[in-house]
Amino acid sequence: MSKVVNFGCRLNNFEGKKIEELLANNNENMVVINSCAVTNETERQVRQTIRKIKKEYPDKKIVMTGCAAQISPDKYSSMTEVDKVIDNISKLKSETWASLLDEELDVDFKKDIFDSPQDIRPSLDNKNLNIRESLVIQQGCNHRCTFCIIPFGRGNNRSFDPFYLINEVERVVENGVKEIVLTGVDISDYGSDFDHKYNMSNLILDILDKTKLQRLRLSSIDCVEVDENFNEVLKDQRVMPHLHLSIQSGDDMILKRMKRRHNSKDVFQFVERCKKIRKDISFGADIIAGFPTETDAMFENTYKLLRDNEISHLHIFPFSPKNNTPASRMPQVSKPVIKKRAKNLRDLGELILNRVKSKLSLPREVLIEELNSGLAVGYDQNYIKHEVPLVGVPVGEIIRV
Repeated sequence: MSKVVNFGCRLNNFEGKKIEELLANNNENMVVINSCAVTNETERQVRQTIRKIKKEYPDKKIVMTGCAAQISPDKYSSMTEVDKVIDNISKLKSETWASLLDEELDVDFKKDIFDSPQDIRPSLDNKNLNIRESLVIQQGCNHRCTFCIIPFGRGNNRSFDPFYLINEVERVVENGVKEIVLTGVDISDYGSDFDHKYNMSNLILDILDKTKLQRLRLSSIDCVEVDENFNEVLKDQRVMPHLHLSIQSGDDMILKRMKRRHNSKDVFQFVERCKKIRKDISFGADIIAGFPTETDAMFENTYKLLRDNEISHLHIFPFSPKNNTPASRMPQVSKPVIKKRAKNLRDLGELILNRVKSKLSLPREVLIEELNSGLAVGYDQNYIKHEVPLVGVPVGEIIRV
């Protein structure tokens, strides 16, 4: 029986779920590694997993795909444990997996992800939908942050057609989905590749206007790419009052060295703007601890930005140099210092989260996503998890606690 092992982001996990669908009728003894390449450490874990699976299940075929496979196909095809390497576009095509079963056919590896990718729209079958589901609105990224290799695994920004996306929302809502999370590599840049003016805010407003979706949530966004129409988006109560920001640092010099588009003032202004519209809004952020050349004073600027803006849901990444990126060639911060700074930020995140929880108004509206040992489990508007001892509450119900 085939199975998929996913690494990395929400987008990759969604695509892994689609691959599982494509393999549903596949009786091959196969493991698909849907890889990530965001750091060298992540790739080390990918290779370790491949070797472990082959050692435990020597008869299983191992197929490698995902961003690490796209960026370094030769490295993984040379591993004796790997039987096949599939590119990031072909992995979502049904014919790819049909061809793998026919030894007389071969799947051509698309090495240039920037050359007319011809994306497959990742859409799940009705029977495999969850109560909360992702909607992939775009692929790729036009930016070249100095620490990031992902554009070379995903290509440049490609936005999916809004009519398709709105129809997709209608379909999944009719099949029981209560909450949708807009997902992609850089969703804030949605529509920039169109020949007419249409962006993420336009898409959200059209989804809310033309469907019966109950709850809409956003994955990571870039605050300086968000347009003025976003004010109207936030006013709609169906848009969940929790935003996850791709900040990375709170120090302006470090942000320049990262080649980010924003500075610390932009973050403060964006948070203030959102709070004026939705008093109950909360924020999360991606932060890199110990980026090259980061001094104690620079780190303190990041600490203050998070503290002063009460950014609570923190994803802290201790800096790990990624091969072939500009940041890997910059003067590095020592590993003990990076580790300490990452811990300080995680501790700060816990303190802020407890403070935010104490300020949120009651009751909370929780979408029940699973029943576990007598507990109804789900998330409220601000993406805070609740485990409620309620009997007889069905999955998919929105309850007040």
